[in-house]
Amino acid sequence: MKFTLVQSTIEDKPYISDLRMTALADDFNRHHLPDEQVLSRFNENFNPDTTYLIKIHEETIGCIGIRPVGDEVMLKNFYLDPAYQGKGIGRAVFQSVLDQHQDKRVITLMIFKGSRAKKRYETFGFSVVDANERVETMCLYNKVGLK
Repeated sequence: MKFTLVQSTIEDKPYISDLRMTALADDFNRHHLPDEQVLSRFNENFNPDTTYLIKIHEETIGCIGIRPVGDEVMLKNFYLDPAYQGKGIGRAVFQSVLDQHQDKRVITLMIFKGSRAKKRYETFGFSVVDANERVETMCLYNKVGLK
């Protein structure tokens, strides 16, 4: 399926917040994070300027955050509607984003410890570079600029 990425607006915040609560419910429960804390953190950190809606035709099916900083890029808030999971769309979106940022030296993302997504990110070449009690930071180091 062909998809497009469209920059989000502040009006998309409720949709993205609801999608996040659904997509990460297992992680939030496993780490005993109360909904109020999770929602508060999302509300404080949501940035529509760096968040993109994933659309198929005109239907929004997910989102991804892309925050370039110098020769690095941080990927955040990559959520796909459960009805579209397991169909290769997430993989295609993720590969497209990686391809668009292949000029970056480092691509970073964070996942909850125990996340099912870890193995998927490892298939793209990401590895864990840091961790705390709840979160693992994964990086993909591109050959650009490396000596």
